[in-house]
Amino acid sequence: MPATGDATDQELRRILVSNAWFASLPAALQDKIISRGTVRTFPRKAVVSAQGSTPKAMSAVLEGHVRVTRVLVGGEENLYHVGDPGFWFGPLALVTNEKTTVAVIADTDVRIFTLSKAQFERIAKEDPSFYRYLALFIAERYAGLLRHVSDSRLISPEERVCAKLAALLRIQRPDQQHAGPVTVKVSQVDLAAMVGVSRQTLNELLKKLERRGLIEIAFRSIRVVNPALLRDNGDY
Repeated sequence: MPATGDATDQELRRILVSNAWFASLPAALQDKIISRGTVRTFPRKAVVSAQGSTPKAMSAVLEGHVRVTRVLVGGEENLYHVGDPGFWFGPLALVTNEKTTVAVIADTDVRIFTLSKAQFERIAKEDPSFYRYLALFIAERYAGLLRHVSDSRLISPEERVCAKLAALLRIQRPDQQHAGPVTVKVSQVDLAAMVGVSRQTLNELLKKLERRGLIEIAFRSIRVVNPALLRDNGDY
């Protein structure tokens, strides 16, 4: 089933390989995923994947941004992540066949690449190594969740900001050897929600980090001048 919409296979590959996990897949496996997926569009605020829904697909953002959230007991919404082009979601639910634990909401008008459950299972049957790559993907996300839980309980607000920026860097560019500046596309409103502080408090914390030469504040983004320091949990 070829991908539908205006996207060509070449365009899809260019966007999808910006994600380190997809880029690590063998070319033949990349080809299967691209050729058997579809492209869908969603308007801003549309539910791309509902919390508690039956798993139907694994997906990646092609254009726009999505919000990954979870509604807690009492109705409070917890923002986990804002996904940019290349961001994947959904494989864990497909592997476990359990209902989804988070919601994915279109933060802007978005285009989403979708590999249906049927095509997912077909590829896994044809190429069992697919499960090994999925295990690596899930392990990295799980490690990120553990870091998030630990950071939220044990460290100061300033350290939580550093930890969250480091986590966003791991998703955007997992290469631990990369030492040059990296721009993280996240608004201060969203980052404040992910860290669990007010917008005003976050602004003060970011200015402190900027004065230390770790970051530069920009519109809806933060330029991390020294990713190595943010990735080193002992060097905030």
